[in-house]
Amino acid sequence: SQEECQNYIRVLLVGGDRLFTCGTNAFTPICTNRTLSNLTEIHDQISGMARCPYSPQHNSTALLTSSGELYAATAMDFPGRDPAIYRSLGSLPPLRTAQYNSKWLNDITQPVNHTSFAALEHSGDFQFLQ
Repeated sequence: SQEECQNYIRVLLVGGDRLFTCGTNAFTPICTNRTLSNLTEIHDQISGMARCPYSPQHNSTALLTSSGELYAATAMDFPGRDPAIYRSLGSLPPLRTAQYNSKWLNDITQPVNHTSFAALEHSGDFQFLQ
């Protein structure tokens, strides 16, 4: 639909004096780096694949470390059937969870008091990462 083909910002992270953003970009995800003091100036633009979902209907969570690595948990493919955690940017090589093997992401077989990687809470139109 025309509404889904808008550019929905799904990743918005501050690292030092930079703002890292990723959007769905009409099902062609794209990311940009900007300076906080001048948001109209784009320093670089990279593919958002594996960093941002293709669809605004898919969830995503991202973290930018102090050394510049981006950890993103999102759908890696267009239909959203391959959820994964992916490391990119920074000085470390890219790394992702096993492709099409999300059982360990979805199958809770550990005791209830285990430590989670992340927890996502929904509140109206917003999602919060704990």
